[in-house]
Amino acid sequence: MDTARQYQFVVFGASGFTGQFVVEELARVLDGAEFRESRLRWAVAGRNQKRLEDVLSWAAERLSKPQLKSEVGIIICDVSDPPSLDEMCKKASVVLDCVGPYRFFGEPVIKSCVENGAHCVDISGEPQFLEGMYAKYDSQAAENGVYIVGSTGFDSIPADLGVLFTRNSLQGTLTAVESILTFKAGKSGTCIHDGTWQSAVHGVADQGNLKKLRKQLACKPLPVVGKKLKKRGALFYANEVGQYAIPFLGADASVVRRTQRFLHEHHEETPVQYSAYTAVGGVGSAIKLIFAGLLFVLLSKFSCGRKLMIKGGCIHTRSSILEDQAY
Repeated sequence: MDTARQYQFVVFGASGFTGQFVVEELARVLDGAEFRESRLRWAVAGRNQKRLEDVLSWAAERLSKPQLKSEVGIIICDVSDPPSLDEMCKKASVVLDCVGPYRFFGEPVIKSCVENGAHCVDISGEPQFLEGMYAKYDSQAAENGVYIVGSTGFDSIPADLGVLFTRNSLQGTLTAVESILTFKAGKSGTCIHDGTWQSAVHGVADQGNLKKLRKQLACKPLPVVGKKLKKRGALFYANEVGQYAIPFLGADASVVRRTQRFLHEHHEETPVQYSAYTAVGGVGSAIKLIFAGLLFVLLSKFSCGRKLMIKGGCIHTRSSILEDQAY
C-alpha cells in the first residue's frame, strides 16, 4: 500500500447496511496483535456526516473502543459526484466499496480508483458488472498498477478459495468440483437484503446483455482434464443434501472460471471444472419455486413488473429487519 497517502483504507458507503458491519470488522481486525503496532490509518466515507458519526459510535460501543470515534477519519463524498470520488481516492490506498447495487453505483468508484491510483475491493455478486468492469478497465488498471478485486464477500470467497483449498488438500489432480448451498432459517425466518433483491431482479432481466458481453470477451474454452462435468437440471433432487436444488444464480461460477483461466494461462496449472447449486427444500418447496420462478422471470421482463417486484421486496425486507430488531 502507498504509505504516503492519508489513509490506507477507506470504507465507502460505511453507513449502509453492509458498510456498518465492514466498519466493525475492520476496526476489530486492525486492533489485533498483528496490526496494532503498524497503526494503519483509515476512514469512513459517505454522503451524510451524522450517519457516519453514528456508525463509528455504534462500532465503538460494540467493540468497547470509545477511542474509535476520534481515531477514524470521515470523508464526505457521493457516488453521483465524480470530483468528490476523486478526492476520496486520492487520499486512499485501498477503497472498500460497499455501495450497491453495483450495476448502478459501482462503475464511478472503479473509474475514480483506476484514474487516481487507489486499489478497489467490493462485495459484488453481479456477473454482468464484474465481467463488464473487467472488459472496460483491466488494461488501464494494469497500466496504473491498480488492483480491482470484486466478489470478496459471500459471493464468491467460499467458492473461489474453496476450489483452491480442495485442490491443494488432495493428492493427485483435481478435475471438477460441485458446490451445493444450503440454508438454515433462524427464529424470525429469512429475508433478502434490498440491494441483493434489486441485483437479482435486474440480473435476470438483463441476461441477454450478459451473453453479448461474454461473446465480446471471446475467451477460449478451458481445456477439460479428466471426465467432463455434466450440468445438472434446472431443478433436480440432490442426494448429497437430501433436498431439491437449482443452479446458483450468483457470480460464483464465473468468478471461479476466471481464476482457473488465469492460473492455467499464466501458471500452466490444470483448470478445475466447477458448478454451483442452491438447495431449495422438499417437494412442496420445489413446487412453490417453480411457480414463483416463472412469475419472477415473467415480471422481470417488463419495466412495470421490475418496479413492482422491487417495491414489494423493499417493503418485505424493511418489515423483516424491524421484526428482527424488535425480537
